[in-house]
Amino acid sequence: MTASVQTSHSPARPIAALPPLRRWLTRLFRRRPQTYPPLAGVSALVNEQVLAVTEVNGAGMCVVGYRGLLNPQDRFSFVLTLGDFDIVGDAVVAWRRHGGLGVAFYDLSGVERERLGGWLVGRGD
Repeated sequence: MTASVQTSHSPARPIAALPPLRRWLTRLFRRRPQTYPPLAGVSALVNEQVLAVTEVNGAGMCVVGYRGLLNPQDRFSFVLTLGDFDIVGDAVVAWRRHGGLGVAFYDLSGVERERLGGWLVGRGD
């Protein structure tokens, strides 16, 4: 699938579509995050609250049970526990509804991204 952009000063040029990005954005902005069960052995520490994680991928995560003052576009630090190890980084709130947060990873080191990627591959994601 490709789209094209045309301006008044230049000919049309193709733009590659990004289905994985589109799929992630659809998940990130869905209306009812609390309908998905929490992942076993996965939790997130956000502002001293341990939260259940319903989804995690290379771009962000969805958590439920948040009680606090974070709003969309707020940046915060987190600790994501993935079974035997922790991932530490910063994230930005994409949405907040019904005690759930959809967050996009903002600042993860290369080492943390590799560890997260290895965990995701091990799960088959």
